[in-house]
Amino acid sequence: MRKLRMERLVDVEEMTLTEFHYKRYAQEYKEIDEEYKLHKLAFLIRNAEAKINKGTEKKPKEEYAFKEFKDFFDYESMLKAVDDELASGKSIEKTSKDLSPAQIALQRNSRKG
Repeated sequence: MRKLRMERLVDVEEMTLTEFHYKRYAQEYKEIDEEYKLHKLAFLIRNAEAKINKGTEKKPKEEYAFKEFKDFFDYESMLKAVDDELASGKSIEKTSKDLSPAQIALQRNSRKG
C-alpha cells in the first residue's frame, strides 16, 4: 500500500493517472473541509459575541446574549446524547441481523449530526 502523502517525486511518477486524479480530488475536498471549519469558527465567534439591548432608547444598555459558556455550548448534554445513542445502539445491533449490509450502513450513517 502506498503512502497517502506524496513526499517524493518518485511517488508521483509511480502512480497511475487515475491515482493522481483521485489524490488531487481528495486534496481539494480536504481544503474545502478546512475552509468550512474556518468559516464555521468565524460564525461561532460572531454568535458568541452577540449582545441584546436591555435598556431604553435614552439609556441604552447591552448585555451578552449568552451569560455562560454552557448557554452557548452544553458540553455535558452533548456527551450524554452520545452516551444515550451508544446505549441504544446495542439494541439496534441485535435487530440488524435481518438487514442487508447496505441497510445497516444506511442506518448507521443516518444519525443526526
